[in-house]
Amino acid sequence: MTAIDTTERPDTRDMVTVHRFLRREFRLAPGLVERVAAGDVQRAALVGQHLDFMSEFLHHHHSAEDEVLWPVLVERVPDELAPLVELMEAQHERVDELLQQINALVPPWTRTASATDRDRLAALLAELYVGLHEHMEAEETRILPLAASCLTVAEWKRVGEVATGEHPKRQLPLILGMIEYEGDPEVVAELVANAPRLLRLIVPPLSKRAFRKYALALHGTTTP
Repeated sequence: MTAIDTTERPDTRDMVTVHRFLRREFRLAPGLVERVAAGDVQRAALVGQHLDFMSEFLHHHHSAEDEVLWPVLVERVPDELAPLVELMEAQHERVDELLQQINALVPPWTRTASATDRDRLAALLAELYVGLHEHMEAEETRILPLAASCLTVAEWKRVGEVATGEHPKRQLPLILGMIEYEGDPEVVAELVANAPRLLRLIVPPLSKRAFRKYALALHGTTTP
């Protein structure tokens, strides 16, 4: 294994904090769908927009890993990574397959709020949560220790920059609010400290209010 000096080891807890947000929202998603009454297209549209938002966030999260993290790991720790590649690829493939089915079903459901589509969508989301939880657990216990040992701080920071850079800037206060709601305050503070200056000035003052407003409309509570 190619290791770097321990004083330069990246703090990979930020990904664990992001995973916590993803776990929460995808765990709650099946119930959100199930509670939409048949024919309530207004509520279906709101929940559908949330599902689109979460699907897009997850896509950018995985794309950043594929673009930045995996190539470095393959180059520097091929022997340690080899037993994990098949597992990670199989998990990614299953998550992607479910996301495609979900994304295809959301538009017709939001147009009609059909009970049949609703129940199918809720079942797919429940299956997705199980697969996603297993995948993130494997990443946290087996991949992040490798990343911490062989990436520089700058390389690890680049993973987050690539993921964040794909989101519209208007979404950033909400995204930060969703992350900081259950996130480790120390890790969240570090995330903010490492953000570009303009984002540090604009996003944090708006994040908590953005999340409370969003959660109240979506979940009926500011503490989902």
